[in-house]
Amino acid sequence: MKKIILGAMALLNLMSCSGDEKLDLTPPAKKKLVTMTYNIHHGAPENSEVVNLANIAAVIKSSGAEVVALQEVDVNVARSGKVNQAAELAKLLGMEYHFSKSIDYNGGEYGVAILSKYPMTNKRRELLPMPTAGEQRSIAVATVTLPDGKSIEFASTHLDLNVPNRTAQAEFLNQLSTSLNKALFVGGDYNAIPSSSEMLKLKERFTFSCMSSCPLSFPVKTPTKAIDFVLFNAQAASSYTLVSSVALTGQYASDHLPVSVVFQYD
Repeated sequence: MKKIILGAMALLNLMSCSGDEKLDLTPPAKKKLVTMTYNIHHGAPENSEVVNLANIAAVIKSSGAEVVALQEVDVNVARSGKVNQAAELAKLLGMEYHFSKSIDYNGGEYGVAILSKYPMTNKRRELLPMPTAGEQRSIAVATVTLPDGKSIEFASTHLDLNVPNRTAQAEFLNQLSTSLNKALFVGGDYNAIPSSSEMLKLKERFTFSCMSSCPLSFPVKTPTKAIDFVLFNAQAASSYTLVSSVALTGQYASDHLPVSVVFQYD
């Protein structure tokens, strides 16, 4: 009986925490991951060739994005002042960058890039399949280590204008997801609406960053098409929950609207 009384007293003492503190039984708050995909049109607004990377950086900064997929990025191209746009945006935002050249262009390079607030490792570039003639496309991929030590694979891409190439490129992304067998997020300008055959093929391996409907992102001022998404595979979906996906209207620094996609995770 004495042991029972002592045990009960110890439990009461633990619950009272010296009379001043109480046990916090509240479940830990969910963490947030803010991603974005943004076709920046080499830093020029719609129907303009006046490049202003400060405007692009301001849009990204105001969104709170932590990891960003960029498309139509110039590196040392004459039309944009021979600036490494990926490096310059990273500098303006205090982020790391990884650029993937798709084509040589006007004395420089043109392609896609990733910006990340967090460390990136295992950066790589792969060319996408082009079964018919067209502008070569590529994908930038990197491992991003989040503040709690978890890592994700994050990618940026820009699919082709014609259906045969987009279909082959969708198949490539599906194979990439299978081969990685890790949480993979792919931000991109897919040049196709969600109901197209090639996008339906992507849905075999990926979930689209759409809630009740996909945000219209092109053209920038009166958008009529949803073609910019962040896709995430089954491994990502098992740990990361999509909570919002919006096109940031009123942001006219490019010819596309940026699409902000927010996830929660434990």
